Amino acid sequence: MLLAVNVGNKNISFAIFDGVEAEPVSKFKVAADLCRTADEYVILVKQLLDYSGVDARAVDGVIMASVVPPLNDVIRHVILALTGKTPLVVGPGVKTGFAIRIDDPAELGADIVANASAAVATMKEEKLDRPAVILDMGTVTTLFAINKNREVVGGAILPGIDMSLDALHREAALLPSIELTGSARAIGKNTKESLISGVVLGQAAMIDGLVDRFEKELKCKSGEALLFATGEKCKGVIANCSRSFRYDPTLTLKGLACIYKNTVG
Repeated sequence: MLLAVNVGNKNISFAIFDGVEAEPVSKFKVAADLCRTADEYVILVKQLLDYSGVDARAVDGVIMASVVPPLNDVIRHVILALTGKTPLVVGPGVKTGFAIRIDDPAELGADIVANASAAVATMKEEKLDRPAVILDMGTVTTLFAINKNREVVGGAILPGIDMSLDALHREAALLPSIELTGSARAIGKNTKESLISGVVLGQAAMIDGLVDRFEKELKCKSGEALLFATGEKCKGVIANCSRSFRYDPTLTLKGLACIYKNTVG
């Protein structure tokens, strides 16, 4: 069994992969809390593993990606305490399965590397000789491009939906804090609907526009790029995009499993 761990700004995601199964057999999340001690995380994660019916000591290997450096040592300690294994950490030296053609490959976030690894694996499995764009909507929204040679060539980083809503509420005294519920229509009939329109449809229009520009810079035909999407805030936005995305909430974790297989075997 393989344990994949993705440490994000708001949540830490865990998934168990069993043998050759493509989908995780178990997955769960805990809040990423810098104030929580390693011992607290050990207890919490063990309870969730037990609840999922997973024996932590039966785990054969662990891989971890993190965009929160202050939590790295804490989560390493948790993994070692529960499984007895030292995790493979995504960074320089791991075998991603693709080349990174940006100015400084070390700058590429571990979550983006994992997403790209999953996308490239799909492209190879389905023998797709097309460029791809990967959308990930979390604390921030990212779009990264893979060319026809299956190389990551760069991308765009945007404020996430929650970040945009928080900024509107904080900087504009008359705009309330809202939950993104209800239908999204362009012409809002009240403040809440107008905010949903601006944030949800605004993100959808921005994503559509960036995908169009990506395709031009990738020198491919409009509509040719394969589009992947992941992230908690994704489904409502891509439903309002003009293009179809392959949505997979576990894309990052699957990518970690691919990297582990490429690196360890």
